[in-house]
Amino acid sequence: MYITVHSAIGATAAQFLQEPWIAFILGFLLHFIFDMIPHGDEGIGKWKLFKTVRRRIVAAASLDLIGVIIITIYWLNHSDISLIPVMIAGIAGSIAPDALWGLYELTGTPLLKPYTKFHKKMHHILTKKELTIKQGLLFQGVILLILALIVS
Repeated sequence: MYITVHSAIGATAAQFLQEPWIAFILGFLLHFIFDMIPHGDEGIGKWKLFKTVRRRIVAAASLDLIGVIIITIYWLNHSDISLIPVMIAGIAGSIAPDALWGLYELTGTPLLKPYTKFHKKMHHILTKKELTIKQGLLFQGVILLILALIVS
């Protein structure tokens, strides 16, 4: 699932919490729960636009990060000021699992190998079938829209 959607999940959960550390942990856990749902971004490595898998992933992650920044700035400007620390913590917790996975992919850090195996396994815990990229974009777009409306 794209981190833009994960950040929306974390921000939405934060709306119902008071403590930033709880929002971070809940965002982190919700990341894995939502990763269990087939979501159609598994084919990024096959995109033909860039020559290498690493470049494809970096391009997709960069666009995704821009989406997170834009939507987070919007939410922070339109939310009760008392919710801001909790929302930031929820967003950070919800994208941390992918940041750790990305760190492993870029560095090969042996400490993160078991975590990365676990994270990959979570993507296929409910089904082995993947959505197409078009189906995934539609599915994730609908989820993002619903969550964005809840947060706003």
